[in-house]
Amino acid sequence: MITISQLFFMVYYGITAAVSVRVSFYIGQGEIRKLRQVAAAGFHIIIVIGCLVSIPVLLLRHDMGYWFADNDEVARMCSQVILLMVVYQFGDGMQMTYANALRGTAYVKPMMFIAFFSYFVISLPTSYFLGIHMNYGIVGIWTAFPVCLTVAAFLYFYFFQRKVRELENR
Repeated sequence: MITISQLFFMVYYGITAAVSVRVSFYIGQGEIRKLRQVAAAGFHIIIVIGCLVSIPVLLLRHDMGYWFADNDEVARMCSQVILLMVVYQFGDGMQMTYANALRGTAYVKPMMFIAFFSYFVISLPTSYFLGIHMNYGIVGIWTAFPVCLTVAAFLYFYFFQRKVRELENR
């Protein structure tokens, strides 16, 4: 599933790198009012691509496990995990968009704390609790991904909006 997920990631990363470049360009031009538009447009593109790519993945989810192994149990687990993978693509796309938008403003100090909080404080305990303690196995572990990515997304979004307000008030 990581292989399939990485395909999403590479497409998203290219688009969000462009968001970072455009944000820094408009800051250099002094056109602060365009920063929110650039970030929102990038996120909208990510959502559209996520929806378009998710449709065939969802339709083929029962067959995709057999691409990697001839085992029925592996194919069944893959079909369950694919649903979670599709869900987390949207949180991942949002967190990548606003992390790169924040990077474009050169305000990167909170990024380390957001990543630490989201991935270590939220994701690891959630994975352990759902996967091991609640005995949901791989599904429980993968359930933590949409949770932590969405938490990171909203924190990056918040800090980006805060930085834009600060730039507007200069």
